[in-house]
Amino acid sequence: MSIRGCHERGSLAGGGWRLCLLPLLWACSNSGPGGSPLTLSSVTPTSMAANACIDVKVGLTGEVPLTLDYGTSTAETVTVTQVSIGQQAFPASSLKRTAEGFTLQLPVTTPQGRQDVRVLLSDERELVLPGAFEVTEPLLINGFTIDYILDRYPGEPFTMVIRAAGVDAERFYGKVRLSAGRAGIHPMESAAFDAGVLEQEVTLTGEPSSVVFIQLEDCTGLRTQSNDFRLLSH
Repeated sequence: MSIRGCHERGSLAGGGWRLCLLPLLWACSNSGPGGSPLTLSSVTPTSMAANACIDVKVGLTGEVPLTLDYGTSTAETVTVTQVSIGQQAFPASSLKRTAEGFTLQLPVTTPQGRQDVRVLLSDERELVLPGAFEVTEPLLINGFTIDYILDRYPGEPFTMVIRAAGVDAERFYGKVRLSAGRAGIHPMESAAFDAGVLEQEVTLTGEPSSVVFIQLEDCTGLRTQSNDFRLLSH
């Protein structure tokens, strides 16, 4: 049936559009140049140490399919409702959307070993990459150090340097939580370390002339803090 034929039938009978809508939607959802099914295509990185919290990127490729509702003659886009790595399930509300898929933060409670990665869709289909992610043995990390911080102006960003310490320090790619004594700090979650070193830009808020310090904690409870320094007056 052509679109023109649908228009003509709709103009003669009030319900004509509904008679034509379903086949047109079906055609749109199952054809098209270069069309391909939605696929769980990648997991990045493919592993993490058991004591390093990291962000995991789950990649999806292909066209988003449509679910047809024959009761109302409408089409709804299929959505991702949950991503799972092993037994750790992450609802859609906890995922960060990216151009290629989703990002999630994997906690240290994930058991060691190979883990299946699963994406659950709203039409109850499941996409699976068997054994695509591995949790390895804990790294030998015994703490962190923060390079000396000079006095700073409140509200002006600056870069602090944090270093992992221990036998496996150069293999640490995790993240830490940040806080400040007698001041506010942004951000409160760091970026990921690179080979055991992190250059993190932060901004402090507080009263000028206050003596403050920055402290950090990783997801296993290891803590350290910087030297005391002063917030300057302009």
